[in-house]
Amino acid sequence: MSALRMALVALTVVLALAATALGWLNRDTSTPPGQSLGSKALDIGFPIAALTFVVVAELIGRRHPRHLVGWMFLALGFSAAILFVDQNYGLYGTITAPGALPAAGTVMWLSTWTWSLPVAALVVALLVFPDGRPISPRWWGVAWVALFACVVQGFADAYRTPLVLTDLRMDTPLGTPFPLEALNVVSLIGTLGSFAAALAAAGSLIIRFRRAAGIEHQQLKWVAYGSGVATVAFVIGSFGYVVPEIGPLGGAVAALGTLLIPITAALAILRYRLYDVDVVVERTLVYGALSATLAATYWLLALVLQSVLQPITAGSELAVAGSTLATLALVQPLRTRIQRRVDRRFYRSRYDAARALDRFTTELATELDLGAVRASLLTAVGETLQPTSASVWLREQPR
Repeated sequence: MSALRMALVALTVVLALAATALGWLNRDTSTPPGQSLGSKALDIGFPIAALTFVVVAELIGRRHPRHLVGWMFLALGFSAAILFVDQNYGLYGTITAPGALPAAGTVMWLSTWTWSLPVAALVVALLVFPDGRPISPRWWGVAWVALFACVVQGFADAYRTPLVLTDLRMDTPLGTPFPLEALNVVSLIGTLGSFAAALAAAGSLIIRFRRAAGIEHQQLKWVAYGSGVATVAFVIGSFGYVVPEIGPLGGAVAALGTLLIPITAALAILRYRLYDVDVVVERTLVYGALSATLAATYWLLALVLQSVLQPITAGSELAVAGSTLATLALVQPLRTRIQRRVDRRFYRSRYDAARALDRFTTELATELDLGAVRASLLTAVGETLQPTSASVWLREQPR
């Protein structure tokens, strides 16, 4: 099993490098409407994501050779690497340099009906996380639904023209013996099946999280964090389809967000820095909100200052410099305010403890009565540490 795993990892590395090289060659090629094939050939971030999945699979396999999550990550990364190299190979051999590569059209056709394989592998991985088994044997039905949807989707896409993921008017090697309307219906069934299986797998994680305690609870927190950030990255990346000018940037953001799924799963399964997840989540919330607020503030100030100072500065960079300095001055106050809001909303106990300490410090500075100080100290300890009991012993000074 270890030899097979290593062989698949090595082959994935070769395929990802080949996909990256071919994607670079396709970067300036355009279809007649002017759409860049470099971005459509799946950006460089996605081969990196495929490599991340197989590296994580290897790390998990070394510690737990039979762990199903590791094998699913390996299948996901390997099939994704095949998809990427097929897509770029086909685009190069049919559009960038027609006839330069053998069977380019057939290879690109392979990529159009195998894209659902990584989706099925990811669904199964989520279903059996973190111990390699579903919640109960009945949940294996979700895995079978995902596999069925993958087969149905692949069948429909193998016969559809234009080729899926390319928008190119090319005939499939199998011909088109079925009506396009029927194939669209079959494809819809496959898409709905994959979506339902993914929702069920996510639901199983929620059920596990509600039942879990201790180590498993922390493991599920890591994956929840990775999946949440990946979802946000996919939403941001989807804007690349609406605004073609930022298509490559959107693809890169989506690919980098995908990296967090295998990375957080590896941290959870290997139990590396398992209990640091709360710190990571808190800092992500704080600095994510801070970055978004500063960016919005900068652009708003730049627009306002440019409109106000335009008659005076006549196109100088004074507005940009002023908005930059103002934004820098707001970093620390905004960070403090956002930190308090995040603690109050998501880490209430920490927020209450900080308020209790501030209140005790204020009272201590003005209180002279020893009994009152003792009572305030017990109250602060009770609110911050929450012990089952607390007492204060005072030693009298010898006279």
